[in-house]
Amino acid sequence: MANSPINGWIEHAKQVAESGPQTNYTVPASRLAKPIAAIVTAADFPIDPHHLTGAAPGTFYVIRNTAGLVPPGAGDGADFSVGASLEFAVQVLGVQHIMVMVSANCGLLNCLLNEDAAGVASIVDGQYLPSWTQLTASAINRVGSANIPAEQRMSICSQELTRISFENLMTYPWILDRVFNGSLALHGWYYDEGRGVVSWFDPAADEFVTD
Repeated sequence: MANSPINGWIEHAKQVAESGPQTNYTVPASRLAKPIAAIVTAADFPIDPHHLTGAAPGTFYVIRNTAGLVPPGAGDGADFSVGASLEFAVQVLGVQHIMVMVSANCGLLNCLLNEDAAGVASIVDGQYLPSWTQLTASAINRVGSANIPAEQRMSICSQELTRISFENLMTYPWILDRVFNGSLALHGWYYDEGRGVVSWFDPAADEFVTD
C-alpha cells in the first residue's frame, strides 16, 4: 500500500472545505479512473466525494445510504444492498481502501437528536427506518447520556457512527482478512461544511484529528 493517495485526497478535501463546495464537474468517460477506494456515505452528503478530494471521476466506488452506515455482515442487522456493494468493490474491483465519510449535517441524525425535526414520526412509525436506526443506538445513547453541549451533539454523534461502521466492516470475512494482511485499509472522514473543516479518524488514538 506504498504511495497511498490518501494524504493527497485529505489535503484537497481540507482546501475544498475551507473554500466551500463548488459546482460539481463532469469528465468524459475516456478519462474515468479505475476505482481504488470504496466510499460509504450518506445519501444527503453535501458534496461529491470526487470533487471534495480532487480525485479523478471513477476513482471511488461510492455507496450511499441513509446516514452512511455500514450494517453488520450477518444477523438481524444485515443489509443485502450494502453487503453486495462492499463485496463487489472488494472482491471484484479489488479496491485498496474503504472510506466511511460522515457529515455534520446528517438528516437522519438531525431527526434522532431533535424531537421537533420534520419527519421524526417516520423514524418511529415507518416501515424500514425504525430497524435501520437501531444501528445508531450506541451513538445516540452516548450523546444522550453525557453532558454534551447542544452545538456539539451532532458532530460527536456523527463521529461515533464511524466507530460503529468500522466495527461492522470487520464482520465481513473478506474485509477482515484483507485488513489483516495489509491489502485493504479503512479510513473514517468527518466533513463539516459549516465550519470549513475536514478531520479523519485515527484508530490508534481513537479520535478524529485535523492535522
